[in-house]
Amino acid sequence: MTRDRARTDTVRRAELNQLQSVLDEVANGRQQVVELAGDPGSGKSRLLTALAEEAAARGFTVLRALADPAEQGMAGSLFVQVLRAWIGLADRAGLRDELLAVMRRIAGSVDPAGGCPVPERLCALLEQHTCRGLLIVLDDVHAADPGSLALLDRLIRWPVRAPLALVVAHRPRQAPQGLLAGLARGSQLGTTRRIELGRLDLARAAELLDLPATDPRTRALHRDAHGNPLYLLALARVCPGRLSGRPEGSLADLRGLPPDAALPDRLARHLVTELAVLGPRQRLVLAAAAVLGTELDPHGVAAVAGTTQDEACRILDELRRLDLLRPLAGSPHSGFRHPLVRWLVYDGADSCWRADAHRRAIELLTARGAPADRLAPHIERATPGLDPRDAAVLTAATRTALRTGDTELAGHWLGAALTALGRGGPADDRVAGQLLAAADEMAARTGSRALLTEATVRLGCEDRPDGADRAGSGRPPGGAPPPATGGPTGGPTGAGPYGSPTLDLLTGREREIAELAGTGLRSREIADRLGLSARTVEVHIARTYRKLGIGSRAALVRLVVEEHRRAS
Repeated sequence: MTRDRARTDTVRRAELNQLQSVLDEVANGRQQVVELAGDPGSGKSRLLTALAEEAAARGFTVLRALADPAEQGMAGSLFVQVLRAWIGLADRAGLRDELLAVMRRIAGSVDPAGGCPVPERLCALLEQHTCRGLLIVLDDVHAADPGSLALLDRLIRWPVRAPLALVVAHRPRQAPQGLLAGLARGSQLGTTRRIELGRLDLARAAELLDLPATDPRTRALHRDAHGNPLYLLALARVCPGRLSGRPEGSLADLRGLPPDAALPDRLARHLVTELAVLGPRQRLVLAAAAVLGTELDPHGVAAVAGTTQDEACRILDELRRLDLLRPLAGSPHSGFRHPLVRWLVYDGADSCWRADAHRRAIELLTARGAPADRLAPHIERATPGLDPRDAAVLTAATRTALRTGDTELAGHWLGAALTALGRGGPADDRVAGQLLAAADEMAARTGSRALLTEATVRLGCEDRPDGADRAGSGRPPGGAPPPATGGPTGGPTGAGPYGSPTLDLLTGREREIAELAGTGLRSREIADRLGLSARTVEVHIARTYRKLGIGSRAALVRLVVEEHRRAS
């Protein structure tokens, strides 16, 4: 038994005890039916394996079957699996022949109405040949064919007189109404017991992770796994060093994972099996949903997928029935069952198609007036710099992250903005000013000047001994310098190192406005903050340019940054 499996069995000990108690009750020679309900990854299959091992140790004959969505057209396929397994264990030729005959009758039956194939012969077989105890485990019954569900309904409503334990495991969100109705009827009749695998509480999650419940990492993982054991173990492996923060958010926007991050094999196999039943159009719509990410609506998904809204609406309904997508609380839209599901779908899509799909998502979200921090992940995934607006949006996302105090995210978007500048050509003065201001604030908050240095180099604002300032000189490279004013050396009065001007030349109001402009604020924003008119602000900025011998906002921002640097 692996370590993870042992821990999973332990945290589900109460549920396992309930299942094992059924084996005790079978000893009186009556059929016992148990409904085991739970979401994907809740631990159903592991509990069934532990139960089967216990039953075998007690001398029960154990038969297991797994419903396959691909066998929907095969009548009674779930019970055909059970009988085939029984044939392999039968110790008498006569029993084998009888099992084979019933199996052929079930497999060969055709009932367009989904009726029950040969229930009497199956029930008689169970009553006559179940002596020492029989455990039948039916897993993933939500995916069973109509014939199998009809046979199961017969066994629930009219139990056989035999020491039989019948365990029916399914996912309630994906179960057809007929299965749910049959199990509910069994509960009303007293022939069926229900065991539901809910979310793990924090204490049991800590036990599964082998971490203290008070550890911040335990709390973060428990929150982001939604208490699901499979997701809990997967996130612990994907983000092994993450103690807190936004692991779910990072997964949701496909950012922030280690470069070599990969889904654990067990989870990947679990999810790939679900995706294997999808058709090409379902895969396309699901991939578009993975690109768009959150708040999935038919119009948006259709725009990203390049399909019609009617088709997107129909397929989104199908994906919700498969529980790959779920309705969002308080919203008419949908979202992925879990970000890990989105990650697998996204990772499996063609990379070239993904880049184009992200550009379509940018167009859609821009038309909807989405904020910069919503657009930024799509720009990053569509290759920053291919659109001249990319750098401005990424810079705005940087400023949003700084306002919320998230310097890690701000640094991420600032780096992406610099990449966009490298691909997209020179930035205009306003974007350059905002980018430099953001880089300066990052340096002040984190103590690292790496991004500030890169920004000044990319924008051509690096210090040079001759005092040249390519981004802030107010002239093209190689052009004549602006006329000198003020000081006896030909530079402005109050010049700093290498003759560069300082803000000491300005009046109090001019300096106040210059400082605000240095943070990337526009004239209207400065005016609103200071209770002035935008025209007054522009006049002050024009005077500031003349006093300092500069000709652009980028140059002003650079001077403000340098002033702060010297002061610190």
